[in-house]
Amino acid sequence: MRRPWCVCLQCSSTLGNCGVYEGTLVRARAVLGAGTILTRSTPVYDIVRGEVYRATAEKPLEIPEDAVVVPGSRAITRGKAAEGNLSLYTPVIVKYRDEKTDKALELEELLR
Repeated sequence: MRRPWCVCLQCSSTLGNCGVYEGTLVRARAVLGAGTILTRSTPVYDIVRGEVYRATAEKPLEIPEDAVVVPGSRAITRGKAAEGNLSLYTPVIVKYRDEKTDKALELEELLR
C-alpha cells in the first residue's frame, strides 16, 4: 500500500520553475536549479558522492542538506530507445553548497 506522502521543503532557494511532487523531502539549505523536477519515481544522481537517491515503500525521495540539484539526463542503454540514442530526464546533484553558492543566491535575492 502506498503511503500518502506530503511534500516537505526545507530548502532555502529554488531558482525558478521547479516542481517538487509526491512527498519528496528537500532538506535544509538545498538549492534547486531552474527547471528541476523531483518526483517519487525519479532517481536523483549525486555525482559528488557517487550515490543514487530513490524513494522506497517506506520513505520518500530525500534530497540531502546543502545539495545543489540541477536538471540532467541519462542515456537509455537497452532496446529501441538505445538504438535511437534517447535519454531520460533525471535530476543531478552537481555539488554541495559553498561560499560561491551562497554569494550567487544573495545576488539572486537582491535582484528580485
